[in-house]
Amino acid sequence: MPDDMDFMFKPIVLVTGFGPFVNHPVNASWEGVKLINKDEIEKKHNVELVLLEIPVTYENVDEFVPALWETHTPKLMIHVGVSCIAECFTLEMQAHRKGYQRMDYFEKCPANHTCPAEGAIRLHTKLNVERICKEFNDGNSHEDNTKAVASKDAGRYLCEYIYYTSLSVDNTRTLFVHVPDSHVYSAEQTARGLERILHLCLDQLNDDQLAGKMNDANLDDKA
Repeated sequence: MPDDMDFMFKPIVLVTGFGPFVNHPVNASWEGVKLINKDEIEKKHNVELVLLEIPVTYENVDEFVPALWETHTPKLMIHVGVSCIAECFTLEMQAHRKGYQRMDYFEKCPANHTCPAEGAIRLHTKLNVERICKEFNDGNSHEDNTKAVASKDAGRYLCEYIYYTSLSVDNTRTLFVHVPDSHVYSAEQTARGLERILHLCLDQLNDDQLAGKMNDANLDDKA
């Protein structure tokens, strides 16, 4: 019997939403995240889905997010936050290390307005965000008025801060999604849209993994 028992455990997919903050006593991100159909995602992709609410403080991000990566080694990490200007699902492509001058829930900013996570001044996700948006929009039914767009401006607040923190750990399997407030999409619409984004991300990761294995096999054949 092999010593490595990892095959007995399903890969973990982590999705976080944010808790309340000023002008958002009920945060649409967490309201949508907590309604995601865990059973459907887990059965289709053979993963364990973990849904977490994160307080809107820089210190909590610094403490919890690296620990989540270390503890769970997720197959995919998706952070979700609300945007008062978003009119649809907004998939962020990048995050910056500096420029965090807005006060958090405890009226604090990070030291020197800089994320302590180590990395370049700007980090990009290696997930193909534009492809995810296209597949999301192409798959819409006539009854579904939701859509997805790509963005390069995550807002220099907790949303971008948590994104940078995770991108600094692994940018090949990290994404941030801004969702509109509840008067634009209901919690149920947000949940259904996030489920579709999850499916598309996991399909893309699986496709890339398969392509990598095929390339390795081709290289072995030529050796």
